[in-house]
Amino acid sequence: MLRSTFILALQLGPAIFLVFAGWGFDNLSEFFSNPARCGLAALTLIAALAAIVFRLDLSPLRKGATPLGSQIIQLAILLFLSLALLWFLPFADRRNILTLNQYWRYLGLLLCVAGVIVRLLALKALGKQFSAYVTLQPDHRLVQHGIYAIIRHPLYLSLLLLPTGVALVFASYLALPILLLAAAFVFDRIRKEERLLAIHFPAEFDHYCLRTGRLVPGVF
Repeated sequence: MLRSTFILALQLGPAIFLVFAGWGFDNLSEFFSNPARCGLAALTLIAALAAIVFRLDLSPLRKGATPLGSQIIQLAILLFLSLALLWFLPFADRRNILTLNQYWRYLGLLLCVAGVIVRLLALKALGKQFSAYVTLQPDHRLVQHGIYAIIRHPLYLSLLLLPTGVALVFASYLALPILLLAAAFVFDRIRKEERLLAIHFPAEFDHYCLRTGRLVPGVF
């Protein structure tokens, strides 16, 4: 539990610092005066506690046994953009730069809640097979239980919901470009991951695909 708590702190600590730094440490009371922003802070705390209580394995850097190709560069660019946005979105929100109608904030919070639930369920089902890379772990099995019994890529679904939701919580017009960028990343990863799984689990994966959706059951 100590190891997972430490990894969680390494992941969340810089993100939380950047959000508050972007807003400005001189007036955090105004940050928490908005119900949607306050809700996002509470959701972050609840998600962190859930990850610790359920002992989720959050180590993202398992390289596995298959070639990684250019994934390291791709993930590094994604990380840089994510950190930059975590600073810019609250910065712009406080200064009314590229801001939407305030009601969009609550849609954003709902997307964040859905994204957190989906992500926690996926991590719980994956266990030690979780990795930020498209790769197979030693003795890898095709996970088909939990949320994976319904959709094949819940982690990627969370990557569509959470960044878009966070942008909307900060009432940013960048929500749409962020969604499009996330979708391009996700669909590329789905294509590569499904090709890898089809090679290593041919019959089992074909049967699995017939009864599940990629992201939304019965739709896609």
